[in-house]
Amino acid sequence: MGRPVISLFPPALFVLACVLGFLGLDPPGSSTDPGLDESLLLWTLYLSVGWSGVGAGLSHTVFARRTAASIGWETNGFQFEVGFADFATGVAALYAVHAGSSGAWAAVAIAGGLFRLLAGANHVVGMVRDGNYAPGNSVILVADLGPPVVFLVTLLSTGIL
Repeated sequence: MGRPVISLFPPALFVLACVLGFLGLDPPGSSTDPGLDESLLLWTLYLSVGWSGVGAGLSHTVFARRTAASIGWETNGFQFEVGFADFATGVAALYAVHAGSSGAWAAVAIAGGLFRLLAGANHVVGMVRDGNYAPGNSVILVADLGPPVVFLVTLLSTGIL
């Protein structure tokens, strides 16, 4: 039971970010009414990169074996490096949202979005080449591919990019 559940947290956080953004609830750190596009951007940064990154960082390091198994991988040293990158982008996203700087939002959205997009491409390769449809390699695509799309659309629509 534990293996598939770990794989559902990042996609669930992305869906929650979209729901909160579309409902227009003020994201953490906002001091004015941000509007739909900015609200969606900030909730996605906060939950899908911020807390999801912190969680993935812990998962890939503290719970490395269970996390690797949920992806259909073997634990290795590179997994820890992925965990460190997840943790770093997560902390940066949490800071950026609370800092209230559109430049910080853009920087973290680009870094976090590109990281997730490339990780998603790697998961697709694993599905096609190796037939790896483990939940951590397939369901995670929601969290890997959704945020970059949200970032591109919202950064362009807000005029931040």
